[in-house]
Amino acid sequence: MNVNYNKLVRDRVPEIIQTEGKQVIVKHLNQAEHFEQARLKLYEELKEYEDANIDEECLEELADILELAYALGKMHGASFEELEVIRRNKRELKGGFDKGLFLEEILE
Repeated sequence: MNVNYNKLVRDRVPEIIQTEGKQVIVKHLNQAEHFEQARLKLYEELKEYEDANIDEECLEELADILELAYALGKMHGASFEELEVIRRNKRELKGGFDKGLFLEEILE
């Protein structure tokens, strides 16, 4: 039985599938395709996070989202460390999302 996936996967997934005795067909994406597919995969992982019901599943999906954020950051020219510096600077300037503040309106 053949199953078409047509989606970006983590680097070791084809190897893992092969250890199960299955054959895989992979395509090496060019830079533009990789960027486009990483962005699409991010939406997929966000949806999976939204659909997750238990903490363990949520954390797995968040880990996937982080991995994609690092990959996309690299595609935009920043290393993990540089992306982390940007995150820390934004947190220092504007704070994090810890307090659960919901801005309803600004009165002029």
